[in-house]
Amino acid sequence: MSLELYHPGLEGVIAGETNISCVDGEFLYRGYSVTELADGASFLEVVHLLLTEELPTQEQLADFRSVLWDNAELPESARRFVHDLPLHVSAIDMLRTGVSLLGNDDPQLEDSIVDAGVSQATRLLARVPLLLAEWKRQRDGLPSVEPSPILSYAGNLLLLLTGAEPDPVAEQALTSLLILYADDALTPSTFAARIAASTGASLISAVAAAISTCTGSQFSQQFSAVHQLLSSVDSRDEAVRLVRYRVGESLPLPGFRSACDTGPDPRPEVLERWCRELAQESGREHREEIADAMKWAIWDATRRSPLLEWPATRLVESMGIDRDLHSALFVCARLAGWAAHIIEQAEEGDLIRPRSRYRGAERNEFEPLSERG
Repeated sequence: MSLELYHPGLEGVIAGETNISCVDGEFLYRGYSVTELADGASFLEVVHLLLTEELPTQEQLADFRSVLWDNAELPESARRFVHDLPLHVSAIDMLRTGVSLLGNDDPQLEDSIVDAGVSQATRLLARVPLLLAEWKRQRDGLPSVEPSPILSYAGNLLLLLTGAEPDPVAEQALTSLLILYADDALTPSTFAARIAASTGASLISAVAAAISTCTGSQFSQQFSAVHQLLSSVDSRDEAVRLVRYRVGESLPLPGFRSACDTGPDPRPEVLERWCRELAQESGREHREEIADAMKWAIWDATRRSPLLEWPATRLVESMGIDRDLHSALFVCARLAGWAAHIIEQAEEGDLIRPRSRYRGAERNEFEPLSERG
């Protein structure tokens, strides 16, 4: 009998190769430092990089912005869909179905991903924020908000989701967050997108598959868990005591890496700087002091460093975006990475089909229904 290797959850298994992003050691998008991009590039520059493999020139970026703006309009069918939804439907569930609906109005739906992928991804990047804003305004009983051609992608997201002109610092902070969220190698959502693309599904169907994984509790509850942890204490001393208790009882520490994950991740520190700056601007310094005390108490006790969700949760709240929109905001950013992976998978043309190992009954004798009583 040949040796069969079994890796539950495919942990540690290399399931494919990619030219898009690297998370081993230094974090890179197409060979560029993710933190340098977050500090110095616009989100649309990074989108262009992920989709076309190169950073745009000024002329290319202007053309890209123009194409996005030309597509920044919701089909009437999408508006009706949002207005007909029950109030209990979450933002992420709305996007899962809404993205599929947008596909029905895509002029290149029947074209191959290789031929139409970049154009389809661009249309989704233009319309998904509008879909999310329409849902939020409908839920809150407010009139629709129109995007502005003079604002950045992040600035328009802030305008659409808060209804207010974006603060320049918040706009820059959100730009960094979107860039850091844009890709993260082969996460479950990206793997789902690539599996769908490998079957010949459309780009929009593959994106819908990716969003479906974000409705799961392991993803959707991570931001609320960080918020609950931070909100459960009112002082630095309480934060330290809570950490000691949770460590002593082996309770989860949401927003922090697992004990076995020891590689460096420079991304959280980029957002920590924005958290501090926004806190000073909005008078939330006390909240940041508690978060800082908790972070160092966890480090001292476990040597575990923060995940990106740790500063991102505070940052989103500081910008005035509703907490229950955080997962949907993540989708707006990750669309770029998903699309890049979907296109890459379609170009490779390989069907992703791992095996399973049967562990059921060896052999049951069949009895006709008449003999089973």
